[in-house]
Amino acid sequence: MKLKNKDLVGRDASILWHPYTQHRFSDDPLCVASAKGAYLYDGEGKPYLDMISSWWVNIHGHGRTELADAISRQALNLDHVHFAGVTHEPAVALAERLVKLSRLGDGTRLFYSDNGSTAVEVALKICHQYWRNRGQQRPRIMTFRGGYHGDTLGAMTVGESSGFFDAFRSWMFDVDVLEVPHTWGAASTREEESACIRAFQERLGNIAGDVAALIVEPLIQGAAGMRFHSPEFLSEICRLARNAGIPVIFDEVMTGFFRTGTLFAYMQTDVLPDLVCLSKGITGGILPLGATLVKGEYFSAFLGDSFSEALAHGHSFTGNPITCAAAMANLDLLEGRDAAILVADISSQLSDGIEKLERRYPIEKTRVLGGIGAFELKGKSSDYAAGVARPLARYCQDHGVILRPLGNVVYMMPPYCVLPEDFDLAFTVLEDYFGSHGIS
Repeated sequence: MKLKNKDLVGRDASILWHPYTQHRFSDDPLCVASAKGAYLYDGEGKPYLDMISSWWVNIHGHGRTELADAISRQALNLDHVHFAGVTHEPAVALAERLVKLSRLGDGTRLFYSDNGSTAVEVALKICHQYWRNRGQQRPRIMTFRGGYHGDTLGAMTVGESSGFFDAFRSWMFDVDVLEVPHTWGAASTREEESACIRAFQERLGNIAGDVAALIVEPLIQGAAGMRFHSPEFLSEICRLARNAGIPVIFDEVMTGFFRTGTLFAYMQTDVLPDLVCLSKGITGGILPLGATLVKGEYFSAFLGDSFSEALAHGHSFTGNPITCAAAMANLDLLEGRDAAILVADISSQLSDGIEKLERRYPIEKTRVLGGIGAFELKGKSSDYAAGVARPLARYCQDHGVILRPLGNVVYMMPPYCVLPEDFDLAFTVLEDYFGSHGIS
């Protein structure tokens, strides 16, 4: 079996190009042969606790028969059909359900795409063309500093300040970047929040008529390092934008489906966005699907006598019946298992474990929201490319726990099936790492 793993690594190295990987110095990839619950298994049967939900998507754990059965039934009945001029029950039923759950109001529409990046791309194009259809040119987008929204061109542009996309800067359109006051633990940020709000108001006074939309990751900026901001700050920024006539896009690709403790993160604020981007956990994290929810007033602006007023956007697999069926089964699981209670329990265990680490080891800026917990290695570079936490991740993987730090930020975002003994394993391995490396 060992030779089987070694052979797979060799075959991989000769032919594949992995995402977000510098192949000149990257470690050998983990060879995963199977998965069940919160664990991945290599070719030798060794278990690895998946504490990042396989890049934030797998919310119920691996191998859920409810999801697999829904996919199987749908594949045998209707596997795929184009979605331009055609419809089917899974797509309609899922849209009805998501619109109702969103609470965005009557007339809300749903546009299907393939993943988080394309869900964002759709939202940006809708906002840009909305103004064009109304006879206005609004070339600018506002976004939060450090925001990450995906890897397609528009998504990269609004995520330019994340630092991942410098090579493509010459392709990008104008973006106005807003400062964000970050919240760590119980640290008060009211003064900083007030300063950021005043700066936003001043900027609006100069450019509001040129801004097509404001896009944000609500409450948590994921790829930037699990950076938190308060619901009060977000609510006030959104109110100001809306008062200036600027549509608000919430990128809930990572935060949706109870990750932050509520079905959608915006449900912890006192505002409703105009557009919402969904993906990752939408199918339980087992099939790619993107969805963009849009309030009815924006859809209405695309109704006209000319095709030039229509949204000329689509994908070959838009509204794929199998992915829609998986998403329906995912919503059934979320409701049937009372995901809010599961995530509240995860939140408590994350808080307890991180607090114990903080008492003994040099970590700082600890934070937990819903099923997401994070801390920073004190005195280490926050630069993602520097990879200062890479030795920690390698040690944890060698000892059966999968983590993928962001610069000096170590975070945990486990699937909702995680058990207390799984947390014991994860935090024991982290303690052993700090202890064995003389970090105190």
